[in-house]
Parts: sequence; structure tokens; C-alpha cells
Amino acid sequence: MRIKMNAVAAATAMVLGTLSTAANANLVITEYIEGSSNNKALEISNVGTSSIDLDAADYKLRRYNNGGTEAGATEALTGSLASGESIIFHNGGAADEFKKGTESTITYFNGDDTLVLTKDDVVIDRFGKLGEDPGSAWTDPNNADFSSANKTLRRKASVTTGDTDAAAAFPSGDQWLVFDTDTADGLGCAGEGACSSEATPGVLLLTEYIEGSSNNKAIEISNVGGTAIDLDANVYKLTLFGNGKTEPGNTETLTGTLEPGNSLVFHNSGAADAFKFGNASTVTYFNGDDALVLTKDDVVIDRFGKRGEDPGSAWTDPNDANFSTANKTLRRKDSVTAGDTVAEADFPGTNNQWAVFDVDTADGLGCAGESACDGSVTPPEPEPETGPCTGCETLTPVADPTTFNAEIYYSDVLSGEFANAEELKNALSAIIAKDHKYLTYKQVWSTLTYADQDPTDDKKVIEIYTGASISKYDNQTSGSGAGKWNREHVWAKSHGFPSDSQWGYTDAHHLRPSDPGINTARSNNDFGACSDTGEEVLFNGVGTGNYLNKTTDCWEPRDEVKGDVARMIMYMDTRYQGTDTATTNMPDLIAVDRLTTTAEDSEPLIGTLCTLYAWNKLDAVDTYEQNRNNQVYKYQGNRNPFIDRPELVQEVYGAVCGDDPNPSLVVEGDIVTPESVTEGTAYTIDASAITAGEGVALTYKWEQVVGEEKTVVGDEAILSLTAPTIKADETLNFMVTLSDGTLETTKAVSLVVTNVPLTLEVTFAGNTKLTEGDKTSITATVADAPEGTRYSWKQVSGSTAEFTATGLTLDVTSPSVSIDQVLVFELTATVGEESFSQSVSIEVKNTEEAGWTKPDGAGSLGGLMTLLLPLMWWRRRQG
Repeated sequence: MRIKMNAVAAATAMVLGTLSTAANANLVITEYIEGSSNNKALEISNVGTSSIDLDAADYKLRRYNNGGTEAGATEALTGSLASGESIIFHNGGAADEFKKGTESTITYFNGDDTLVLTKDDVVIDRFGKLGEDPGSAWTDPNNADFSSANKTLRRKASVTTGDTDAAAAFPSGDQWLVFDTDTADGLGCAGEGACSSEATPGVLLLTEYIEGSSNNKAIEISNVGGTAIDLDANVYKLTLFGNGKTEPGNTETLTGTLEPGNSLVFHNSGAADAFKFGNASTVTYFNGDDALVLTKDDVVIDRFGKRGEDPGSAWTDPNDANFSTANKTLRRKDSVTAGDTVAEADFPGTNNQWAVFDVDTADGLGCAGESACDGSVTPPEPEPETGPCTGCETLTPVADPTTFNAEIYYSDVLSGEFANAEELKNALSAIIAKDHKYLTYKQVWSTLTYADQDPTDDKKVIEIYTGASISKYDNQTSGSGAGKWNREHVWAKSHGFPSDSQWGYTDAHHLRPSDPGINTARSNNDFGACSDTGEEVLFNGVGTGNYLNKTTDCWEPRDEVKGDVARMIMYMDTRYQGTDTATTNMPDLIAVDRLTTTAEDSEPLIGTLCTLYAWNKLDAVDTYEQNRNNQVYKYQGNRNPFIDRPELVQEVYGAVCGDDPNPSLVVEGDIVTPESVTEGTAYTIDASAITAGEGVALTYKWEQVVGEEKTVVGDEAILSLTAPTIKADETLNFMVTLSDGTLETTKAVSLVVTNVPLTLEVTFAGNTKLTEGDKTSITATVADAPEGTRYSWKQVSGSTAEFTATGLTLDVTSPSVSIDQVLVFELTATVGEESFSQSVSIEVKNTEEAGWTKPDGAGSLGGLMTLLLPLMWWRRRQG
């Protein structure tokens, strides 16, 4: 027997999973605002004592409406959340004081909706009861003031773990403080009270410089401010300027999130083990006479040394004989809280900011400040490699590439007939959307380790732009990207899908491993041919074959992956046609044949289509790409058709890129045709001026088009016809097919045939003046009547008379009339579907009764009698 769970129990089981003690107990919902109109917001805070790496697991906030058990909206939590910090989501239509954090549809709640916070699909906190609709709001029988509608609710400071039973009664216990509707002064900080002030912003400084013996060299960068710094939100770089040069040398791009008090360290790969904190980097190839400059979006935010000056062997300080930039360890003084932003100023200047330590001192690396680190900030030991990459999960396949049959998978396309390339593209889109399984952004890490595995080393992946082979476990989960790899969106995610709730954001068919620095250099630039106008991008000081033109925002990848890039962009352009937006939350992505503008950065557009088309031919599908397609199919369930069936590229995109799979004859010249002709007259349509090049002989096939039907009406350059007889004005449509014997093309023309109304000359003969009761015959004569003309008679006015009609003859018996009157009869002649009418009038005279004499009209009595007589006569007649 199979026992069915009810809907609530099933949904709860799905969300709860196996409740685990591994669920993070420090991330809780700390503030809920359901105010007037759209004044809605939600705050999630880290109430623990250490930072939470939200990318290390799959954290999600889901909204369930009106007792439903299917999520109405989902927000994925990413980045790093320091102790005491909060994430806020607000409604886009809220008042300004509620607009903190991020605008989100997760806030489209009312008092009867449920919010569930999960980690790897395990509930770690909730607001409301999953599967229950309480009416207008949840209330508390023990607190009359509590309501989930029209209130601001803050989590009590005593609550340090989440409410993990989403199906339990709500509220559970006494966990919430109640504030009046539209109270917003607590958003942004955990706790029961209003936020007193904003935390000091993050400040990025160079905090330690080591130039020791041999290769013992390191540089430390720290966040000495009060809030985390999102290094990916801007372009942060550390650049080495050697021997007084002003041209940049080795450069490190900083990525990830740097929490307050945390540091990034770069060391020389040849240094002693005591110096090997952080990541090895060529930016440490300095001696005492080289300058280091820290920039944010190419603006100097700190420096060490004087750019453009060679001091000899080292910079020194006349006020401190111990200070030297050679053979010393220098730490930034604790009092320094702002960067030195003039890179060309004297160094160290009159106010030396550096504390001096003996050569080869390394015990301060990894923590800001003048003192040695106490060990509390020692980087943690890496976790055991249990998944396919660092912090990654082992995925369950959803399809079997070994049994894949392209003939079956693409059968609707291979057997179909399509009027144009757009119809074919829509059919392909439906095929590759059918079994597409949404991957989380965390699951993409795992997918790439399978899809982009180095064919010669199963422990490594291949980076797309460098071609370098790098350990799968060097995926960048936080901190500096030096020596790491991250996830490159080949169709830049800012071009139409900035949220990981949108399917394109996590679609593995266009996500590739990439060096973080090269990824940052590519940014969200379009693809185009710019190797002649741009600069080659370097990796570890060596050219990569990728080119960047910063003026036009153009990126040209290395030759070995140009076809890969083209087919990934074409896949995205085809997969996301805007037809299943309700499922994918994706717009219609469009590959355009131009570089997009800065103003279009957020639009679902990317270029350059026909350059990509050429790259597709230049770099054909290889076994690496075929295997990649199979691996993505294995875990995502759908395929890239332009890898499986390369000929489809021309079928879909060839015509717009000058490579039409069904080419047509190119001709010049126009067809000469009258704008209109009168029915029954002769006319010509002349195509003799059309040419297809010098000396090319053309043949002609003229067809008249009526609806879907076509009738051949001529085979000469000039078509001679006679306009048909018609009932009303009519448009005639013609199409001529021109051929040079190999290729052909068609041209269409139309003209109006003007109807001439039927007119006939009609005369009548016979007595048309009758006394009431008389009979008469009226005979009509129609001059030049067409053969087959039909005739009919009818009376159109006057007292009803008896009449018969045969052809052109009308026999009438006049009726009795009270007064003289006119009878009107109409003859209608019909020729085909047209008709012409002519009327004839018959006068009928009233017969006066005997003995009645018309009175004299003279005098007043006569005048009166004249007025009265008609009435008397009428009464007599009635009598």
C-alpha cells in the first residue's frame, strides 16, 4: 500500500529535509516590517561571534503566500556576513526610510504569509507557519499587541538561534517585540532598539611591507574600517612600479569580501615558510627601490614608495635613521586610518606612518596593527577535500550522456518545416528548455569541475581565457583571487540576469572556470574583433592571446576558444527566448551585431553576432567541447544544439550574417506597373528593367496570387493582361519568379482594378395618364442591352395597384384613389452581379361623384366653403 502525505506535510518534509545539527544557528530573522501600503522590509542578521561565509552553503529565504506550500519568491544569500551585521530586503514601493539593503520581491508579503530561511534546504529560521493561512494575520493570545499585520516586529536580543520547525504554531514562545506600524529606525542592526548610528565604512590600507633577505618578501593589505568591503563591487588593484617607472608592472586584482580587521597577504613564492601567508604573487618581485600603488577603479587609495622616483637602493627617513625600505619589515602604525593617496609625493614624508622591525620579521603577517599577531587570526587549516572542489557538493546526475540520441532529441527540428530562421530557433528553444534542471550557484562549482576537467589530469580544470590547468580545489570561495579560479559568465550576467534566481545566472552551458584577474579584466564587455585596436591581456607577465579595447568595451578571446564562446552565446540567445519567463525569470536574450553601449549595460543584449558567427567557423567543435556538452547535460539535463549539430548555426544565424543557407538571386531594378486600371481594359506589367549583373539572362514566371492559391499567367519579361469585369474596386496581386538558371528570387506587385457602374439607356412607351380603375400596358425599351440581361418590376410608391410583368412589359390596373395621385414603378435590369434601375410614373385621376358642384370661391362665404369642402367631400366619401 502506498500512503500519500497531505500537501502541507509533503512540503514541510521537502523544506525540512533531515534536520541537522550542522545547520548554522547564528543566522536568524531579526526584524519584520509589515506597514502601510508598500512599507515592507525584512532583516536577517548574524547574531553569532564569527563571520558566516554564505557562499560555502546554499542559503535561501523563501516566501509562501496565503497558506501555500509552493514558494512564491526566493532570495539566495551570498557573500560573507560578519558578526553583528545584517542583510536587509525592502519593497521597491516603500517609503525612503525603509529602503535599506536590497530591493526584493521577497517582501511582497502581507500579514498572512510565511517566510522560511534555509541552509542547504534545511530550515534554520522561519516567520509564520508553513501551510497555514491565519486570515489577515498571526496573533498571540498572550500578547494583545502582537500582530503580523501593520506592525514592526524585532527579535528579542535573547534569541540567538532560529525557530527551525516551520510547521509549528506561530508565534512560538515570546521571541518578538512589537512596535507601531511604519517604525523603520531599527533596520540595519540586530537588536531590540533603534540603530544608534551606522558603522564606520571599510577602509583598505597597506598595513605591512616585508623586504627581507633573499626572496623573503611579502605585502599585507587590511580592512581597518568598521564594515566589510565587497572587493568585487569595484576594481581594486595592487600594482608594482619598478625602478622609478611610471608604467605599471606586475599587478594583483583583489576579489571577494574583506571583513573588518581581516587582511590579504601576498608573498614571494621563493620565500621561507614563515612568510608564506596568503597567496604567492609576482607583485612581490620588489626591492627597496620599487613603489607599490593600491587603486580603486584606477584611483589611488594608498601607496608605498614614490611612483616615478628611483631612490637608489631604498627610501630612507632623515628623522629616523632606522627606517629603510630595504632589508626591513615595516608595519603601518595603529593611528593610521586613511590611505596615502598621492603616489608621486615624497616618501615616507614628514609624518612617517611606518613602524620599523628587523629584517626577516614575519610574525605580524595576517593581522593589521604594529604588533605581532597573537595567533587568533591564523588562517584556518583547509577543510578535507571531500567534494569535487572546495566547499562543493557531489551532484546526482539527471541524464545519461551514454544513451543520448541526437536524432531523437532534435527530431522536432530535423523533421519539421519552418518558414524562417526565427521559427527554427523557437523550435530549438522548446527542445533545450524541456528537461532543463535549475542549478544553484553553488552547484555550478561542482558542474564545472566535471565539465571543464583537464583531459590529462582529473584533479584539475582548464581556465577558459588562459588555458591554464589549475587544481579543482583552488576555486575562489573568499579572499584574494590570486592562484584561484572562479566562475566566468560568458554572457555577462549584468546583461539581463543579475540575480541568481534567474536561470541564466546559473546555466552551466555558458559558465566556465576563469582566472579571477582575467575575469575582472573582461568585466561585462561584449565580444568583438579588437586585437588590432586593443591591448593584449597578460597573465603572470605573459601574453594570453586575449585582447581588450577599453575605449569600445570590446573583448576578443584567444583563438583556441573563439568558437566555444560563439556557440555559448548562441545557446543563450536561443535558450532564453522570453517564452518561459514565468519559470526562468529570464528576459528574451538577444545577440546583436554590434557592440552595446554603456547605457545598455543592464539590457539583455550582447555583441557582436556576426563576429561570433565567423569565430564559429574559425574554431570548430572539438572533443573537449563535446565532452563538456555531455557533462553539463548529465547534471543540468539539457544540451547546446550548436555543439551537437554544428550545421544549425548557419540555419539559424547564416542569413543575418551574409551566409544564407538558402541563397537567393540578387537583382537590381524595379517592376513598372500602373497604379490602377479600369475593368475590361488591357494593361501591362513590365519587369524588363530588372537585371542580375552584366550578361546574365533571366527567365520569368508570372503568377497571380489569390489567397493561398497561385496561377501561372505568363513567362515573358512583360506581362500583358486584360482587367476583369468586377462588381466593386478590387486589388490584383502578382508575383514574378526570376531565375538565372541556378538561383532565383521573387518580387511581388499589385494594382487596383476600378469598377465602372452599369448604366443603360431605358425608354418607356404606353398610356401613363389613367382614371381610377383603368388599365394600361407600359413597354420598356433598353438600348444595347447585354446578352443575358434579366428584368424585374416593382411598385415603389403610390396606392397599391394590381400589376403583372413579363420581361420589359408591365400591365397595370389603377386602384381607386381618394384624390389624384402618382404611381411609381421601377424596372431593374441585372447583368451578372450588377444591376441598373429606371422608374416610370403613372398619373391616376380621382372620379368625382354625380350631382356635386364645386362652390364659387368668391366672398367670405365662398372662402369658407372652399376650406370646408374637402372635409365635407371626405365625409361624403366615407358615407
